[in-house]
Amino acid sequence: MTEVRGAWATTVVVDSMQVYREIPTITNQARERPAQLVGIVPVTEEWTVARHREAAWREIEQSDGPVVLDAGTGMYLNAVILDVPLAPKVSSELRSQAQETVQNRAVPPPNLRRAVRHEELRLSGAPGRGSIWDGPMIFDLNILYLRPDWDTLRSAIDVRSSSVVRHGLEEARVLDEMQRAGDPPNQSVAISIGVRELVDHLRGEISIQDAEDRIATRTRRLARRQIRWFDKLSRTLQENAQGNARTVILDAQNISKIMHCMHDIMGE
Repeated sequence: MTEVRGAWATTVVVDSMQVYREIPTITNQARERPAQLVGIVPVTEEWTVARHREAAWREIEQSDGPVVLDAGTGMYLNAVILDVPLAPKVSSELRSQAQETVQNRAVPPPNLRRAVRHEELRLSGAPGRGSIWDGPMIFDLNILYLRPDWDTLRSAIDVRSSSVVRHGLEEARVLDEMQRAGDPPNQSVAISIGVRELVDHLRGEISIQDAEDRIATRTRRLARRQIRWFDKLSRTLQENAQGNARTVILDAQNISKIMHCMHDIMGE
């Protein structure tokens, strides 16, 4: 629960990586106030947009007061607040076939996971799904969008990357041991920011400084994608809200003035 202006509001985290309990440091799960959907599943399980939407909706329905959606993953947030269709889950055998097909292409795709997902849906014969942007709003809501300038964000990313390297090695070691024991983390976790670089370091493939540099580089790319996504989401909600939603965008100077701020893998 989070105290907001004298009232209590349930905080529901909308982040694709903070759900995994074995990597709290790498995914920056520590927070001053309790929140729901943090550290709830093992890394061996596969968490999906559909599972997160169902879990978030359940938390919202059970709350007897206002709810704060603390978002770091744009697609997950869209799925929670917009009535949009989601593609079905496919079997592990079909996914493996799709991965092999994509990896054998002459030209590697720019986004491997997206290409594999497209191929597995094609192989499954799943019907075409609508846009993740086109659904009507499900809830009455206001958007508080924390959008610092790039220099401020880049500095925060560098600090965060250094912290992951200093404090996340033991978590990466546990995941590496799970892999060697034949009980590996799911693919999304294995290639996630921080995990892949620290495991590569533990295996002697890169130095610790290289690991930190690569974490920072990948996080900056993620930050740019998040900015583009949340810029579009803000515009979409304003256009479709019909007066029922309001978006407040805070820059670096104003972010420090609010009591509750977004908390994702890039820092507080």
